[in-house]
Amino acid sequence: MGPEEDRRHRHLGPIADGLKLHMDGARFANAVALCRLLAGRAVVEAGVDVLSFGATKNGVMAAQAVVFFNAELARDFAYRSKRGGHLLSKMRLVSAQLDAYLTDGLWLDNARHANAMARRLVAGLSPLKGTQLMYPVDANEIFVVMPARIHDALQDGGAKYHPWPSDRRGERAFRLVTAFDTDPADVDRFLSIAKSA
Repeated sequence: MGPEEDRRHRHLGPIADGLKLHMDGARFANAVALCRLLAGRAVVEAGVDVLSFGATKNGVMAAQAVVFFNAELARDFAYRSKRGGHLLSKMRLVSAQLDAYLTDGLWLDNARHANAMARRLVAGLSPLKGTQLMYPVDANEIFVVMPARIHDALQDGGAKYHPWPSDRRGERAFRLVTAFDTDPADVDRFLSIAKSA
């Protein structure tokens, strides 16, 4: 391990000796938008060797990128991707979306919108009796406990979200996710149903 690599990995402790670190970046854009980070610098300083740059959850249709911060690690990647069935015959057409995604900061605009819709949802849900956030909301995912009457009313109103496990007996927890295309009017309708219940 060279001096630069040693500096990057020393905070991980002895278990990292010789190991490489992969970061699942499915919501990477949301984190960068929230923290106002310089994306490349942030992951390199954190000791990340390989980043899966997620785009599908932020407005791109079936396209992701894998970013290697050490070119040597990418040496066999094309072969492994092809052998694993991850190359389409017209991959250039799928990959072309990434040009538009990265142009003029669209990827960050999409993420900022999703994050803003989550904050809007949290602001409306938090004051409701019996509703409690399970965790702080940092980006576009909300984990919330809701009373049965609110959940039932939302389901009757056509809302789509998922149940989430809770450690406390009898508690009904749910995972709500906002997106690049979440309409503020839909958030407001969701909140109106919840408040009415």
